[in-house]
Amino acid sequence: MARKVVYSQPLKFFWKELYATQKKLAPFLTDEQVFINLRNNMLKAPLFNGETFEDRGLIISGLELWRKDSVGELLHIFFLDKELKTFLEDTKLSDLEGIKKFLYNEGEIKQIFRTYSNTKTEHFAYDFALHVPNEADGYAFSLFIEEDNSIELYFSHGKNRGRMLDKFCKDLSKKYDTESLIILKMFRLALNTIAYMSCFPDCVADGVPKDIFEKHIPKANRNISFEVSEKIKDIEASSISKIPHFRRGHFRLLESDYFTNKKGQVIFISETIVKAKAKTVLSTPNKNNLK
Repeated sequence: MARKVVYSQPLKFFWKELYATQKKLAPFLTDEQVFINLRNNMLKAPLFNGETFEDRGLIISGLELWRKDSVGELLHIFFLDKELKTFLEDTKLSDLEGIKKFLYNEGEIKQIFRTYSNTKTEHFAYDFALHVPNEADGYAFSLFIEEDNSIELYFSHGKNRGRMLDKFCKDLSKKYDTESLIILKMFRLALNTIAYMSCFPDCVADGVPKDIFEKHIPKANRNISFEVSEKIKDIEASSISKIPHFRRGHFRLLESDYFTNKKGQVIFISETIVKAKAKTVLSTPNKNNLK
């Protein structure tokens, strides 16, 4: 019998500390009433000592993701391999424009609430939760495209929350402080997860993993699981052993009319060094199919 795996829980702060506390005080309230009460209180209550409007806005954004999760509308993604998360958060974002176009095609129209102006505006958005095996805190992401065509990311991981625009990615990649590295990894993880899902549909299966620990199954309308594609692995051959590891590379959207059969699809381009010679490999069984 396979050993059950405990997966990380996205939005745990909102489920266990905000929602559970409110339900304990007023168990007769529906989930929607809990959301309305919490949101109204956050909008009206004075800031705590040291809290900023930005801090309050981050909590409200997370609360709105929780509301979507509470009615089963948030997509939940399970990684079967913990190392896939590390690979995706370390993979460079070399085609942000392509990802933006993908978000336009795959995203949904969503009203974004602005705390500082108390207004809502419509954007193309893509929301999802991410479960990683044997980690305590899961991830929740909300990606949307601003009026100036920039991508804004909101993330929630445990008690950590943040927001960032894609135009700051290059600046963050030149910094080495802990906060900058965390935000950059979050941005890469969110965008590369979407790219991975499009690039390797054969590695995406409906439903939760078979070995999941039951109490962590979310009440979502759609749960999907990600396997690791062999196309992003290399085998290091030696006389002693063969050690699998992930290729370095990036995801790219094919846009040129040259790719008549693959135009509009996301592919993974690996970049490796073999015996001091550089090579670039399109991860497809037959390169001729790209035309």
